[in-house]
Amino acid sequence: MFHVERSPAEAVARYRALLERYHTTLDLLSDRGLADLDRLLAEADRYAAMVAAVAPGARTLVDVGSGAGLPGVVLGVRLPACRVILSERRRKRANFLTIVAGRLGLGNLEVVPGDVADLRGIEADVVVAQAVGSFLDVVRITRGVARADAVLVSRKGPAWQREVEDIEAGTGAAVAVVAEEPLGHRGTLVALRIAGGAACPSSA
Repeated sequence: MFHVERSPAEAVARYRALLERYHTTLDLLSDRGLADLDRLLAEADRYAAMVAAVAPGARTLVDVGSGAGLPGVVLGVRLPACRVILSERRRKRANFLTIVAGRLGLGNLEVVPGDVADLRGIEADVVVAQAVGSFLDVVRITRGVARADAVLVSRKGPAWQREVEDIEAGTGAAVAVVAEEPLGHRGTLVALRIAGGAACPSSA
């Protein structure tokens, strides 16, 4: 069983401090993003709450294109029993995420520099993707790491229902919308359960 050495509140506060310290030198956030950090952290909490609600027994989660760790780091803090894998291609940001995992004592958080499509030996119960592409794009690039009945969680704009139809048409998978939550002008947080199809092979 994984555990977090700090309390969740302490861990998130420490993560915030690290973002503020390194955001310029490691190109983590824009000045606007830094000014909006309270909302970004609160939104990351909503990701964690949705994952906990729709996949309470999840053992492995993959965050695609983790960037500066929003929401991936907060997922690691809030879901201490889940292995949370952060996939990030940009070297500076991957280095920052490694610093965060060490400083916060997050034994459940793993940082993988590189492309998620190159990951091997992982069967994720949950895939989280923010600003990565369409639902279909995410399903295709994670086909080697997502279980056959994996849950996909992402923030989407007003045409997200059409993206669900694109998954079904493009892969033959059965897609169920298991949760949706408005995020104001930031769109809608959506959780899909995707079963079967050419882009979602068996986890056997």
